[in-house]
Parts: sequence; C-alpha cells; structure tokens
Amino acid sequence: MHTAAGFARQFPQIAADLGPDNLRVLLDMMSELDMPASRKIIRDRMPVDSLYFILDGRMAISIEEGGRQIPLGESGPGEWLGEVSVLSGEMLASSTVTTLTPVKLLRLKHQAFEDLLHQRPQVASVLLRQLTDMLADRLKTSLASGMAPIKAAALDQSSAPKGLLWSLIGGGGG
Repeated sequence: MHTAAGFARQFPQIAADLGPDNLRVLLDMMSELDMPASRKIIRDRMPVDSLYFILDGRMAISIEEGGRQIPLGESGPGEWLGEVSVLSGEMLASSTVTTLTPVKLLRLKHQAFEDLLHQRPQVASVLLRQLTDMLADRLKTSLASGMAPIKAAALDQSSAPKGLLWSLIGGGGG
C-alpha cells in the first residue's frame, strides 16, 4: 500500500499543496505498480489510459522514427509520465517509456483524473498547476538544448484535437 509519507518524499510540492486530506483522496484513486527492468510501460503513438508517478527506479524515454528508437532522456523518482495523452484528448502516447531498472509507480487512470476535475477541483487544481510547471520546464530545457524545433503545422489550431487542456483554458479563441 502506498503511503502519504512515501508519496511526499518523491512529490513534496504536490503533497504540501494538497494537504493531508486531499492527498489521501488522490492516493485512494491510485494503484501501485512494480515493474521489472526492460519493460515497456508506454509505447509511442499507442493508446495510453493513465498518468504514472515514479516513486522509485529509472526509465528511458524515446520516440520511434523510421523503424529506429531515438533516445530523448530518462525519468526517475519525483517525475510523472502520461500527461500528454490526458491533456491532448487523443489518449495516444507521445513517446515510448521503457524501464531501465525495476520501478515502483503510482498509476492514476485518466478517468479518475477527469473525475477529480469535476468532483474535487482543489485536488485537480494542484495537479494541473504542477503539470503546467513540469511541462514548461521540459519545454525550456528542450528549447535551450536546440532539441525542440517548432513547425508551423504544429501551431495550426484548426485541426488540433479539443482535449482536456483545451476545455480547461476555454478554447474559444480563433
């Protein structure tokens, strides 16, 4: 069973912002997974239905292009994965995640996350704020390293899916 203290060690800001009662609500909606090394947790461009909070272990992040794996980096304790699929509304992975070591994860199904948005907005607000900060940090790192070319087609809003993030920010603009 996952404990509030164990979660707070790896995700101190989320735990502090939630407080003990809301942290318990979040933890009650999660399941714990132990995975061995060399296991694919998420596959690039395949359906994914959960957010994963890493408690222990290391994972490799890559994309598949032209039949080959292109490494993007690693993730470890205190990080979470699966956020792009829940926010985009496509429910497809944007990368492949493979365990490098045995890992311990907390899994939050997308449906549970959406339930939090409607039933526990204070919990959802903390998660969304942390998620926004994490994505902004990743983008800054990518841009600083020259690894994130932005294509004009990617900025075309007309054919973009209208997912969870779209609905949260109002998406009514032109």
